[in-house]
Amino acid sequence: MKIANIKTYLFFGFFLVGMFASMAQRIEIDRLEREFRGKYNSRKAYELSQKMIQLDSTYYVGHFFEANYRYFRASDKRGYESAIKSLTKAVDLLEEGFPRALKRSTNINVYINQYQIQRKYVFMIYYLGKSYENIDKPGESIKVFQRLKKRNFITNFGINPYASISWIYMRNRMYSPEKYAFLKPTIDENLEMASKYADSIKSSDRYNKQYLKMWWPNLENSALLSYYHYKNIIYAHQVKLDSAEYFSKQLEKYGRLSNNNYGNLKFIQAKYPEAEDNYYKARLNDNYEEKSIKEFDYMESAIKIFENDVTSAKAIIEESIKTLGVAPGFGWNNIALSRAYYYAGDLKKSKEYRDKAANFKEIHINSTWGQVAYDRNTLLFKYLYHKKSIKEMQFRDQNYWYKPSKLYQLSKHHFKQENAHLLLTSELSADPERFASYYNIFASDNTLFFDEIWELIKYFNPDYFIDIFKTKRSNDERDRIQKYFTYFIAKFHLENEDYEFAIQEFEKILKDENLNAKTEKLLIARIHEALSIAYDEKENETYAKENLLAFYSNFPQLFPYSELTMKMNFVVENNSLTEEQKTIIEELKDCNIDWVTKDATWPTLKISFIEKDKKQLINYQVLLENKTMFDGVLDLKDIKNPGQKIVFKAFGIDLE
Repeated sequence: MKIANIKTYLFFGFFLVGMFASMAQRIEIDRLEREFRGKYNSRKAYELSQKMIQLDSTYYVGHFFEANYRYFRASDKRGYESAIKSLTKAVDLLEEGFPRALKRSTNINVYINQYQIQRKYVFMIYYLGKSYENIDKPGESIKVFQRLKKRNFITNFGINPYASISWIYMRNRMYSPEKYAFLKPTIDENLEMASKYADSIKSSDRYNKQYLKMWWPNLENSALLSYYHYKNIIYAHQVKLDSAEYFSKQLEKYGRLSNNNYGNLKFIQAKYPEAEDNYYKARLNDNYEEKSIKEFDYMESAIKIFENDVTSAKAIIEESIKTLGVAPGFGWNNIALSRAYYYAGDLKKSKEYRDKAANFKEIHINSTWGQVAYDRNTLLFKYLYHKKSIKEMQFRDQNYWYKPSKLYQLSKHHFKQENAHLLLTSELSADPERFASYYNIFASDNTLFFDEIWELIKYFNPDYFIDIFKTKRSNDERDRIQKYFTYFIAKFHLENEDYEFAIQEFEKILKDENLNAKTEKLLIARIHEALSIAYDEKENETYAKENLLAFYSNFPQLFPYSELTMKMNFVVENNSLTEEQKTIIEELKDCNIDWVTKDATWPTLKISFIEKDKKQLINYQVLLENKTMFDGVLDLKDIKNPGQKIVFKAFGIDLE
């Protein structure tokens, strides 16, 4: 008995020693946490987390620090998977170690001792749910937010589980239950679920109002504002403009309006100046610390292209890439830069950035833009690269068909163009959202724009699309979008060789009071391009020429890649030429331009060869109606095909 008693006392003694040691370690960990000054994503925070875990790996604080560090540092799938492990550990230890603190209490004396634990728990749940979203496991994310919903805390510190679940349904609406089991069979049903969860946000704090008002007055309207925000997103997607505008104004009243989202709402109405103004405000309010696609940069770059301000379109994205680096959003930025160079007429650069996007594993964070849209963008610009490369080769040398090497290159481009187009048409025909996004031309989640959408659908059945766009034009309430539906209808009639009707519809757009000559230069240029083709087919040379020149004046960078041929005067201001200079002129004249002499109604390209500071230079100037369209100086040192380069400069294209 005595030996047994001694063993019992020893065991109890060791237990007490261990308990006191554990308590001492946790007291030390708590002290380290209190004294920590810095950011969770810093190296100091990580080193502190490892020290805490070493002191006591069963205590949540070290894992809490490590989880924060990994989450805020994550920028790819592996990073978020690593964050999930730490976050799961921290959440589990909180639930195991503090079950009473994680219960709802309306007693202020009890709640004072609870709220710090609850606050940490809420944010760990939020980061865990977002991490699952970011690795394409939205079903797991919903389960995480359901855990938070069941806790029924007095406050979730601005994080609403109903809002998060609404967002997940909205973001994944186009998929089926075969992909994600929680989804409904149709897009409309998934949008209905998103709307129902959004409606639940509004009432989620009905039992907490009195306590929030006393304890957390700054969070009293948190649920209401979250409700406004998500209903706004849903209504904008459904193009229910009055409702989206109403919720935007409610958010603005409380100072919680997302300028990015409001810019998108204005963009889908083709109210470009208002959209730009909001994108500018969104950029000012964003410190770029959160690594995700900055929609406002991508979208404003597109507006600059519509204005034919491709320099600004490139600059916006280049600055975004410089700030964000190779992080989530990098791929989307490279798509935007590929688009900017495409419209600038530099196919080589466009391909370079498109390839970067295609080879980058993008993670679509805090945006409804997903992988399907991303892949379609990269595939479309691949298709356009090969298609327009054929036109470029033909423009560079009108005698290409004499040269076997050129014909071989053309056949390679044609083969790759056809392959890409086959994939595009297959994907589009299987896309359940094509009517709500691409065929609407302007939609909140549409990352392709009207000129690109035309390239996407132009080879489909014209009669089928004429009926679609006529119906949409009749039913759509957006005044400024009507002309785009008319444009597509006219383009398909042009494809059907119904030139009279096509001309009538194109001319109607040019008289539209909502047509903005500054912000819609791309649309105006495309209309004049189509009218020139139509009038030429009708053998009306005067109007064909008038529209061809208007096409050139509005967006000259498009010209070398079009079906049209420009007439241009050519003047060499030197009295005598060297053999090298004659070769340059011969190369220039081989380009696919109908060179004329002394016809002032066409543009005039003037060049002069000069020598300055031992450099061989070419001065060039393009005049149209006595107005200088382009001018500059070209240094001949280490330049391949200077004659061709001068011709491209006559269309505002600066090739490297």
